[in-house]
Amino acid sequence: MASSVADMNRALAHELHVHQIELEMQNEELRRAQFDLASARDRLVDLYDFAPVGYFTLDELGMVIEANLTGVALLGEERQRVLGRRFAKFVACADGDRWHLHLLQSLRSKGPHRIELLLQSRSGERFHGQLDCLPVPPDAGRGASLRVTMIDISERKRAEMDRRIASTVTEGREAERRRLSRELHEDLGQRLSAVKMDLAGLRPGQARPAQVSRIDAMMGVLDDAMATVRRISSDLRPSMLDDLGLNAAIDWLARDTARRLGLVITLQLEDVDPLLDERTSVALYRLVQDLLTYMACERRVAEVRIGLSRQVGELVLTVGDTGAGGPVPIDADPGSEPIRLLSDQVHHLGARLVLHEQADGAQRVTARVPLPGLEGGWPASRPARVSGG
Repeated sequence: MASSVADMNRALAHELHVHQIELEMQNEELRRAQFDLASARDRLVDLYDFAPVGYFTLDELGMVIEANLTGVALLGEERQRVLGRRFAKFVACADGDRWHLHLLQSLRSKGPHRIELLLQSRSGERFHGQLDCLPVPPDAGRGASLRVTMIDISERKRAEMDRRIASTVTEGREAERRRLSRELHEDLGQRLSAVKMDLAGLRPGQARPAQVSRIDAMMGVLDDAMATVRRISSDLRPSMLDDLGLNAAIDWLARDTARRLGLVITLQLEDVDPLLDERTSVALYRLVQDLLTYMACERRVAEVRIGLSRQVGELVLTVGDTGAGGPVPIDADPGSEPIRLLSDQVHHLGARLVLHEQADGAQRVTARVPLPGLEGGWPASRPARVSGG
């Protein structure tokens, strides 16, 4: 009897010991799970607070319920001073009504909504913000709310403004060139032609041989002056660009440049003109004109290649001497100041200029102009070689 009781006690003690071990193991698992949850919570808090965009949660009245550190830093405030305040306090007066309407529309909708507003920080400094708002349906303990992400787009707005200003300046310059070209062609050119006709009328029987010789010399000078007027007029605003398109204008420019500067120019143009608006066509023509001047005067090359083709979504213009080296960042090349100026010149088109340079010193400049909605290519191009003479 005593032995059976002792056996039962030992069995019970063994079971209790096993149960204790199981409880300790479960407790250890719970501690690990709690530690993992705490670590995950800390990571989420860090991701939330130090995200590259501002996060806000607004209630139905537009009051700030939650905000991360990035968001309050954009507003130039401390978190405690932002929580419980209306977000409208940080919106510039000019955009106050737009924000109020956007808040109501976002709360009533189901999908995300985006708006760009002029915001104001605590210091009074204004900046452009892009807000993406997503409504959150009400739950048992909270009414409807709005989750908002905010980023500072002031740099983008400034770039857009610079592009618009550059475009306006370029259009104004082209309008002035067109006016001067018209005046040279229609006014001065006609006046010179009238003078030439008057001189020609003095020849028969009204002038001595010496005077005839002098009249012939003066008519030769007038011919040169008229040719110069025509060339300056074409340089200011080539009528061929308006009448026949970009390809014909580039072809004429290449032939005229090759003749005047003694260059050999190879053209690689498409059979069909690109579908471009007037602003883009003029800008590309001016770019080719300036690049030819750069290659002839700065680089002093004897042969230049010009190519114009369309790739997926963009128009690609290349101007340079022989060879195709690797791309060199324009800002990294100390000798590319003219190229940097040309890059600024086409900035309003959204174009990117890349300088390709070889070990032997050959250079090629590539301009890529975005063409939204236009994909595919043109028919096969027909290379043409233009030699100066």
